[in-house]
Amino acid sequence: MKRFLLLPLLLACSWLPAAEESTDFIRFIEEEKSDSLQTAVVSYESPQKVKVDLVGAIHIADKAYFEALNTRFKSYESVLYELVGPSIEERNKPEVMKDAQKLQWVGQLQAMMKDALKLTGQLEGIDYQAKNFVHADMNMSQFTKTQDQKQESFLTLYLKASQAQKAANEKRGVSSDAAGMVILLKIMTMKDSSTELKRMIAQEFDSVEDIMAGIESGDGTVLVGERNRVALEVMNKEITTGKKRLAIFYGAAHLADMEQRLLKQGFKRTQIEWLKAWDLPKEK
Repeated sequence: MKRFLLLPLLLACSWLPAAEESTDFIRFIEEEKSDSLQTAVVSYESPQKVKVDLVGAIHIADKAYFEALNTRFKSYESVLYELVGPSIEERNKPEVMKDAQKLQWVGQLQAMMKDALKLTGQLEGIDYQAKNFVHADMNMSQFTKTQDQKQESFLTLYLKASQAQKAANEKRGVSSDAAGMVILLKIMTMKDSSTELKRMIAQEFDSVEDIMAGIESGDGTVLVGERNRVALEVMNKEITTGKKRLAIFYGAAHLADMEQRLLKQGFKRTQIEWLKAWDLPKEK
């Protein structure tokens, strides 16, 4: 059950990390009065003094999380955003709506999760009409063509994710799916079941980097690796126009691979800041 819940969502204190350390882009924090799911904003700088922030996203989150991001995004010259298909400006045009319907099930699934967990959706929470927003993702034709070339489907991705989740669970000593189902049933009978369900899912996000490493093993996937390649191509075009302060706003599961691509281009990590995506108060 937990594997099924986590996969679609894969689809958000400063310090200087040591060069050899890998970066976490999502974490679950337990505190005395309130737990939280947090995403990272990781800053990088090139030898040419171009500054790029990788801003990890959770596609459904607290309204306050998206409001804080909207304020932050005003400080960038360009904010590169993910969205398979046409840009926000073009998505309602009749000639492109047919292609957009091919991934409609993703939005429907996110809407179901949003309602069940009492959260806000990214598309309604983020101001995609901002003048500095730049579409940096594949169009539908690119996406489907590249998937065909790689023989990639939802089923193949699900199987890889299941195997990666199993390996991550074994590494962490997590209980079986049967035990997880018992916990889920217990949660659904609680007074504030949405908060407890969020807490269970948020704990699963702690393994997201291990899971994505498993999914991206081999020659990578279209869902993550190939779309990241497109995003950085757009970034480089923005830089050639003279932009010096950019953000890449992508799902947190994309960012470990994206970081490696930045480092290969000569960027250096400079800072990490954590944002609270889900606030999970504990019962008194």
